[in-house]
Amino acid sequence: MTSKKILIVMSDTGGGHRSAAEAIAEAAHQLYGEACRVEIADPWANHTPFPINRLGQLYGPLANHGAILWKLIFRSTSNRRVMNSLVKILWPIVRKSLTDFLRQSNPDVIVSVHPVLTYFSIRALQEANLRIPFVTMVTDLVSLHPLWLCPETDSCLVPTEPARDRALASGLSLEKVKVVGLPVGLKFARGIGEKEALRDKLGLERDRPTILVVGGGEGIGKVYKIARAIAKARVNAQLVVVAGRNKRLRRRLEKVDWEIPTTVFGFVTNMPELMGASDVIVTKAGPATISEALIIGLPILLSGFIPGQEEGNVEYVIDRRVGTLAERPQLIAATLAQWFQPENETLTHMAQKAQRLGRPQATLDIAAEIFNLAQASSSSTQSLSLSRP
Repeated sequence: MTSKKILIVMSDTGGGHRSAAEAIAEAAHQLYGEACRVEIADPWANHTPFPINRLGQLYGPLANHGAILWKLIFRSTSNRRVMNSLVKILWPIVRKSLTDFLRQSNPDVIVSVHPVLTYFSIRALQEANLRIPFVTMVTDLVSLHPLWLCPETDSCLVPTEPARDRALASGLSLEKVKVVGLPVGLKFARGIGEKEALRDKLGLERDRPTILVVGGGEGIGKVYKIARAIAKARVNAQLVVVAGRNKRLRRRLEKVDWEIPTTVFGFVTNMPELMGASDVIVTKAGPATISEALIIGLPILLSGFIPGQEEGNVEYVIDRRVGTLAERPQLIAATLAQWFQPENETLTHMAQKAQRLGRPQATLDIAAEIFNLAQASSSSTQSLSLSRP
């Protein structure tokens, strides 16, 4: 059997898009081995001219430190008239480089895990007259920017029912939209073991309730202030704080004389184990972390969100009663103190609902959808070739 080539296009704006691409690649390799080749590319950064190729670098500073401006940009460009105008302005600049890239790559199927690359990639395919199936893998849980929702996509995979409703309302046809969950690393789908055994393995107190505080891979946000507020409130639990790649934050945390048992980690690769050892996670409303916590069955205390694309994530968590939002460190500490009171069943109920909502097989299902589309397209092309006189 001829190996099928999957091209996943993404942009390094935040870590979530690359993580989603890598998760799909991992699942495709596990399911199909050498029958499937996956290429992950950032054509916006590597195949568009200056200064367009530098636009992605503005996302981090804007999202993390310019929330008001980012909210304005997100909402204004969510207007279809404004969005269409931007596409018309940028298209002549990126047209040649994107079409040349897709011609050279020549995959059996293309998957977009980033909104900016969806419209432009489909337009590049049309420009190059390439009949390659196109899959949109939406990596926002609820608040979908219109750039995600190109009617010409062959398949639109979405993580939640609210996302499906928005896709249909935007004009995508019913047969193209499918709820599949969010692609996350396969290690979250594997058995992680019992809570007490995981605590033993991680050097934590076996019988003490555990709070996990994270700030993403880069350790951004109010991680220090949140951890200190929890400790000062002497919440009846032990604290696990993940500083990520933020070495300065880690050193600062390690210098503290903590009021409750506290363990500090830097960048970790065993997040499933840390989640499995915990009773609640304190995190910003990133879609990947929320999806991972739901798979583990871990209640979620949201400490903040990026205006625009993460606002719907907050509603999703609260409406489904798997967590809540508390942005001030003192309110976070007070909420946790209440949840850990004897006889309080809030965390138990949240954990049960979270586990029912999680989709541990999502990434494998997504990889299968993509591979099947590549196979169907190849079969169709072969049939056309054989039918020609």
